[in-house]
Amino acid sequence: MKKSVSQKRREKEQQENKALQRVLNIFLLGLAAECFLFFVYRGYAMGTVDSVLTWDPILRAISQWGLLVVVIAAVAAVVLKKNRKARVPLTWVSGVSLFLWVSSFMSVRFFNNSRGIVTMCVLVPALTILGIVYLLFQRECFLSTIALSGSILTAWLLGLGAQGTIGILIKVGSVMAVLILAALLLFSLKAQKAQGKLGELEIFTADCRYPVLYAALAVGLVCILAALVLPAYSYYILWVLGIAAFGELVYFTTQLM
Repeated sequence: MKKSVSQKRREKEQQENKALQRVLNIFLLGLAAECFLFFVYRGYAMGTVDSVLTWDPILRAISQWGLLVVVIAAVAAVVLKKNRKARVPLTWVSGVSLFLWVSSFMSVRFFNNSRGIVTMCVLVPALTILGIVYLLFQRECFLSTIALSGSILTAWLLGLGAQGTIGILIKVGSVMAVLILAALLLFSLKAQKAQGKLGELEIFTADCRYPVLYAALAVGLVCILAALVLPAYSYYILWVLGIAAFGELVYFTTQLM
């Protein structure tokens, strides 16, 4: 039976409302997570002796036992996947427990100079923005944003000039980032030849903006290589990546209008 215009409009509005509700949920989750990190920062990283002594056993307990809670809740959610009433809260418990465990572990493990908690304070809003981009924008926009954001992080780490084991790990991670971007580029080319599909799975839509995606992946790849060879110029490379990320998001935003 053919749907009427009003019915199609109503279904479209329902889909848009669901998407906006998901965006609001991600925003509120990111805000709540950042508030928690703020309290940890003030009480544990920059607090008085009494507040540090209060927070330390709590964070250590979460960092030691939090992963166990994550595993138990995740396994239970998979086992009870057909029972929505049980699966949904268990999934939430698993996700919240994972965040608390990672945050507590980072705060305790990298306590010096507040490196752990500061890193989490940066990661949470970044992941929140990526989640919103995934829900609101095209798939190629999400992939381009991931590529450029990862490239910015990689170039920034290379610019720190870390020495010793940490410096080696950063360089190894940077080489892996280059390989991942190259693989994504080949993956996208293969998907384009198959009209956006890999096998029976649709990866990109028919109106995918492949040139923008290829440009974002290429810029990220070249900039990481440049930062590896010339780490002293990482500041300028960050500017190039930042402008590219801003331009890419502006372009995809105009396509939604």
